[in-house]
Amino acid sequence: MVNVAVALENPNLSQNLLTGLPPSAVTIYKIVIGKGPITSCEIVDLCSLAPRTVRHGLKLLVRAGLIQKLPHLLDMRSCKFYVD
Repeated sequence: MVNVAVALENPNLSQNLLTGLPPSAVTIYKIVIGKGPITSCEIVDLCSLAPRTVRHGLKLLVRAGLIQKLPHLLDMRSCKFYVD
């Protein structure tokens, strides 16, 4: 298990980038920053959000250009998300 508190307290996080996003998307963004390339299933395991909420938050973050999506080469049914 990863210490999510470290990711949530990232001092380099610019609040201006996250304006207008739901709190769940902000939490997901902070987890992606702290954990690196991560799947949506791994994010669900790290936090108390529902799988549908995580998928929606990831979609919002990708559309906003805050995170990047790349295919998970070991399991092509899923994708990994990371901050560039």
